[in-house]
Amino acid sequence: MYDTIKLYHKFEYGKPNIDDVMAQMQSIKEITYDTGNHIIQGTYKGIRVNYNEHTMSVSGSLAKYHYGNNLETLTMSASEVAIRSLSDLIGFDLSNSIVSRVDFSSNMLTDYKPKYYYKFLGHLSRYNRFDNGDTLYYNQQSKNLLFYDKIKEAKKKQMPIPNEYLCKNVLRYELAIKKELAKFCNRTIKVKDLYTRDIYNLFLYKWKEIYTNIDKQKSNIGLMKYKMSKPKHFDSQLLTGLVQKFGYEKIDSMIEEMKLTKTFQHKEYYSRLKRKYRNMAEQPIDNADVINEINIKVNDIVLMQEES
Repeated sequence: MYDTIKLYHKFEYGKPNIDDVMAQMQSIKEITYDTGNHIIQGTYKGIRVNYNEHTMSVSGSLAKYHYGNNLETLTMSASEVAIRSLSDLIGFDLSNSIVSRVDFSSNMLTDYKPKYYYKFLGHLSRYNRFDNGDTLYYNQQSKNLLFYDKIKEAKKKQMPIPNEYLCKNVLRYELAIKKELAKFCNRTIKVKDLYTRDIYNLFLYKWKEIYTNIDKQKSNIGLMKYKMSKPKHFDSQLLTGLVQKFGYEKIDSMIEEMKLTKTFQHKEYYSRLKRKYRNMAEQPIDNADVINEINIKVNDIVLMQEES
């Protein structure tokens, strides 16, 4: 579930030979910044390596590097394979390098187009919610959440699409920790930690926890139009839907309160009202809870990754 990562290594006890590091790189260039900092930069399969006299940084999508796309899920074990391959590529063991950024994400096959679900994802405390039409963002200074149409993005970037995702609705949910990763994890994260069970699960459970904290909006009341022929049928279905949204327990409590204050003269009125609204609360209607589809899929992903 790792996608983009960024890591750096400070040279303290010798440094790798620049020719070895850049041997398999493409688009190699030298850059001098206004600060006077001079680096040599190379790229390979979406991975960017910046090298200077004192440090080296490596950034990019591990999934794209490993699979050629980031639609396929990079599991914990596959992450280790990808990182060891990356170390071989640059001729330097990255296991003790410090990780400064992690994007943790997964894709979900959905019943509807991804953007249809955005309106059911509401407020998230301490995050700024922003929907630009294509992507739903929850932003903080150091991290953000993204929900977007992964197939649409893949086509835009001319990325190869695996057969299992062709002609499918694919919703991407991504947690991007772009800064202050050590604060987020309560410890410094080294590259070798990424493929340990405790750190992988830390990201996995945070990915789920933050999603769970989003206020979910219930679907609109489902009206069974095929059962309507008169206005009174609409009235009946609307009342039934409102009762089910409100919940019978609240209605029962209201009736009990009226009973205590002797609102009605006849005692049987209370039992009649309870029976009426209990039947409405139990009546099946066409009212699928759309966002529950995503809730279930997030839980399923976590269960599957726990066992990977």
